[in-house]
Amino acid sequence: MKNKKRCMAAGLLLAVGLLLAGCENTKIVLTTGLASDEVFRIGNVSCGLPEALIYLMNQKGSYEKVYGIEMWEHALGDMTMEEYLKNQVLSELAQVKSMVLLAGEQEITLTEAEAAQAEAAAAEYFSSLGQEEAAVLKVDQESISKMYADYCLAFKTYRQITEDVSIEVSDDEARIIQLQQMFLPEEQQAREIRDRLEAGEDFAGLAANYSKVSQTTVSVARGEKDGEYEAVAFDLDNGEISQVFPGDGGYYILKCLDTYMEEESEANKLQVAQRQKTERFQRIYEELVKDTLSEFQEKLWDGVVFTDYEGVQTSSFFEVYQKYFGE
Repeated sequence: MKNKKRCMAAGLLLAVGLLLAGCENTKIVLTTGLASDEVFRIGNVSCGLPEALIYLMNQKGSYEKVYGIEMWEHALGDMTMEEYLKNQVLSELAQVKSMVLLAGEQEITLTEAEAAQAEAAAAEYFSSLGQEEAAVLKVDQESISKMYADYCLAFKTYRQITEDVSIEVSDDEARIIQLQQMFLPEEQQAREIRDRLEAGEDFAGLAANYSKVSQTTVSVARGEKDGEYEAVAFDLDNGEISQVFPGDGGYYILKCLDTYMEEESEANKLQVAQRQKTERFQRIYEELVKDTLSEFQEKLWDGVVFTDYEGVQTSSFFEVYQKYFGE
């Protein structure tokens, strides 16, 4: 069950992406036309600064528990760790809010029980905040309850859209094979080695001496390699050695060790089914957002700096969510 929920969460994040970074069909406006405390709006769904701060400060607190407050002094590429985390939080919030927008279009709502869970979670989390923290973040129990409700609705929407469809994955679609591979830069050398294989020399021994790839034995699923590599590999029988064929700027020779790795292939069926569900979801999602206006108050978000919130130590928002909803 935990693996299934992790797959669902990963599928949700992959499917939605960050609207504010620019979907080609979505109209993005950097604006000052929003209310003074609105960070962004997607369609008619808004994200205010207090909600964004709850996400940000909780993520910040969680990181500091593991790495300490000194981590913010370090850089990650061309940005600071603080800037990186702010970008990540903005991405997560855009995902949640776009899912809330989609829920409205699909007429998906929370049940009374789910709404009650959101209220109970909000009561527990709000009670963990000190008065000073709540004042600095400008939140109350009602606004926290709305945050939990939206977070739950985002996952429910993805789950309902994808799980309403039964997807049968064939053995061949999910098939994982085991190969020995040899990669050589020159065609003439590749053909000479293929002749030596034909004469009975050992594939692994020749690969160890001549191949230019680090791994000789590999497991391959459909979609992992380019067209010709996959076509050749999946057409081999057990023990069969391929002819020389071009790829990646050189030449490959393959030997099939196992045409169907049973345990790995069965496990792969879940991933293939999830990928197909995610693709279906993406089509529905893209139809929604293609004409959706998204507005972003960049100056407001840029003005958020960690040093202004040194007294805020909260880090349990998502832990409390897990306790009540177990997503």
